[in-house]
This record gives sequence, structure tokens and C-alpha cells, in this order.
Amino acid sequence: MKLLIITQKVDRADPILGFFHHWVEEFSKNFEKVTVIGQFVGEYELPANVHVYSLGKERGKSLIGQVFSFQFSVFKLRREYDAVFVHMTPIWIVLGAPVWILLRKRMYLWYEARGTRWPLRVAVLFVRKVFSASVSGMPIETSKSVITGHGIDTTVFVPTANPRIQKILLTAGRVSRSKRLECIFRLLRGISDEYALMVCGEPITRDDVAYEKELEDLLIRENLRPRVVIRPCTQVGVRSLLQVARVFLHASTTALDKAVLEAMACGCPVVSTNPAVHGVLPKECCATDENFLEKVQRVLDLSDSEQRKLGEALRQRVVQEHDVQKLIKTLITEMMQ
Repeated sequence: MKLLIITQKVDRADPILGFFHHWVEEFSKNFEKVTVIGQFVGEYELPANVHVYSLGKERGKSLIGQVFSFQFSVFKLRREYDAVFVHMTPIWIVLGAPVWILLRKRMYLWYEARGTRWPLRVAVLFVRKVFSASVSGMPIETSKSVITGHGIDTTVFVPTANPRIQKILLTAGRVSRSKRLECIFRLLRGISDEYALMVCGEPITRDDVAYEKELEDLLIRENLRPRVVIRPCTQVGVRSLLQVARVFLHASTTALDKAVLEAMACGCPVVSTNPAVHGVLPKECCATDENFLEKVQRVLDLSDSEQRKLGEALRQRVVQEHDVQKLIKTLITEMMQ
């Protein structure tokens, strides 16, 4: 069987979407051929049976230009694939469906988000199945929904024997309003000023950039600027920080956040206010806006042995339910049915 994958980025160095490079590697172990079309293509190193094509975003091609390239590519490459797997962007299902229906190509979508805009609603009509990491990740009720767990590379995101740096707090992901970083920044006011916060992420959209500016103003206004660092990090950089940070802070309103699971896989204690994440966390790590500071302080006050025990339990949950090899096998099984 041959598979076509449509994704936003093919770039193993990307701080947010770099993980998908490993997904493609895992797919390649189970398919005769894998063809990948990415809107943006950067650094990659993939097996010989994987062929990567770009829609030109990295060269500054307009969205209209990318759409024309997409339509041309899916038809030109029609003999190179039997099924289509679209990652996170249902608009490509909408745009490709007329061709794929004509060519009798099976369509599948991965979607893990809160948005319910029209492309998702239309895409659901055409696909055989919609895969999501969690129940909260598929906001439209449909019989086509399949909950699979996330895909975390638990051979990369691992704990180390080195002690955790006691005064480092961490959060990671795109700098956007849905991440509610202002809640985390304000939490710092109630924690000893010996603690510093590292934010591994960067803005993507214009609104993200405006939000980052608002955050900078907040940090200055609250006299927190010296305690906070915001910068993009590679997957390797994030992993290194997760292996030494004292606590991973999470206040996002998104679905089951991959960054939380990566932290857990590294044995890093997590405290989250997001109900979508509470299903994978023990009670002591589940917070609300009202008791966020109290919960974080309790975890900070754990002894080293207590913290290690908590970290081991968190990692085991990810290994059992969200390992990337398990995920890809589940996806393939579902596609073959």
C-alpha cells in the first residue's frame, strides 16, 4: 500500500512541528511508499521510500500559489498513492476531495484542536475516519471519529539521571492567546523570586505577534521581565530543558497538548489548568485558575524522591498510551479496515 501525507511542515528542526518528521519515519516502515506534500519544507532526512514535495511556502509562495501547486501535485502523483492522510489542516481535504473521489482514493484526517470552522465540517463528510489524540480533540460529534492517543517519541523524550535544577520552571508551545501565558506569568508573583521561567516558543500569526507584545508589556508592568525568557527552541532544546526543569506549567485552552505529554515522558512534573489534559494527569497535578498557584507550590515543595516517583508515574502513562510507534500501528490498522 502507498500513502500520501499532506502536512503543514516537513522540518525536523521546527520547534513546534518538528515531531512530525518522526511520524513520517514510522509510516515509512509500514508502507511500500510514502509521498509527503508539505506547505513548508525545511530540514529532513527520511528513508529511501519517502518522497517529499513542497508547496513553496518556504520560498514565499502565496497561499493561492500553494493551492495551485497542491491541485497539480495530487493529480500528477496520482499513481504514487492509494490513500491520503491529512495532518491537522482539513482545508486540504476540502480542496483535494473532488480529485480523490474521482480517483477513488481513501481519505483520512488527523485533527486535535478545538476549532469547528467550516473546513472541518466539510472534510468530515468526505473522509473515512477522523483520528484524534483525545475526545476533546475532535469537537464535532461523528461516527467517523477514532481516538488513538498522541504520538510521542518516548525513545527521545526520556528522563536522565541528572538532578533537576530546582529553580527552573518551563512551558512550551506556540506563543498564542490560547496558551494563556499571562496566567503563568502572574503566577510567578506568588512564587519565590529565585524561580525563573523559560518559555520555549514563538509567535506565528500576526495576532500571535501582537499577543507577544502584550506579554512583554505585562512583564515590564509587573516587574517580572528579569525572571522570564521567551525564545524558540528545537525539539532537542526542549527535551534538554524538560529533563532538568522543576515543573512544566500549562494553562492552555487547546485540546490534549503534545507538549504536556513530552514533559511527562521526560519525567518532568506537570501542573495544568486545562480540563482536556486532566485525564492524563494525577489529581495533584490538576489545577483550576483559582488554585493554580497552590498546586504548583505543592509540587515545588515535594522532596527529590517524591518528585522522582511522580515523574516515573507520568512517564509510564505516556509510554503505555501515547507512544508514537503504538500510534502509527493504530492508524495503519484503522486505515486497513
